[in-house]
Amino acid sequence: AVYATFLNRAYDQVLMDVGLHRAGVTFVLDRAGVTGPDGPSHHGMWDLALLQSVPSLRIAAPRDAERLREELREAVAVEDAPTVVRFSKGSVGPEIAALERLDDGVDVLLRLGAASEEPGAERDVLIIAVGALAELGLDVAARLADQGISATVIDPRWVLPVRRSVIEMAADHRIVVCLEDGVRAGGVGSRIRQEMRAHGVDTALNEVGLPVEFLAHGSREQVLERTGLTARQVAQDTVAQVLGTKVPFARPLTGQDTGPIPTTKEQS
Repeated sequence: AVYATFLNRAYDQVLMDVGLHRAGVTFVLDRAGVTGPDGPSHHGMWDLALLQSVPSLRIAAPRDAERLREELREAVAVEDAPTVVRFSKGSVGPEIAALERLDDGVDVLLRLGAASEEPGAERDVLIIAVGALAELGLDVAARLADQGISATVIDPRWVLPVRRSVIEMAADHRIVVCLEDGVRAGGVGSRIRQEMRAHGVDTALNEVGLPVEFLAHGSREQVLERTGLTARQVAQDTVAQVLGTKVPFARPLTGQDTGPIPTTKEQS
């Protein structure tokens, strides 16, 4: 086990001594994501982007203590490739049960809104919540539902490789929002976008993560507030994207021209 930020120094060993030989080594990364008062050098915000360039490497990001135990067991059972299990600093949050586990291991945490329940109906927002940001994803979904926007929240559990069901669900929604506590550049959202394009899925994807900069001191909550990783800010941006007033625009509804969705007054 090692602090997530300190693994940066061992990248060459991970790549050439472990990855090249497809060794079944499991790296357990503590203090992943925003750590708060530990300061700029200790935020574990680089690993998700850095490790994606290691061939065959798999990354798990558990959302709670039960998933940490579960995914650690899965990781150490892998003998033909390196694995990474990353978790954040701080007290253990509440267990977040899944509504459903898909065949490839992806957990569906929540479905809200009439469009999410009706077979064949157009679904608005797919929220992909990475690891400790599952609670944030659920909060965002509830705020969207209050605005009449349907939302589905999933936890990939294993963010790398990207599971096929993630791509399939992205195709069934008008926009995808990926929440991650790592840098946006080259992060999980970026990788999912690449896989979507490779499979011919043109759904817009909004990558919500950390900027590529050294983050100033502050509590975890203060840092997340400053970087826009709050339910209020993410929901506000997503509503604008669904309405077609903020890039990236959600896919228009069937029969709707591109651009903003008509307001109730305009429709009447």
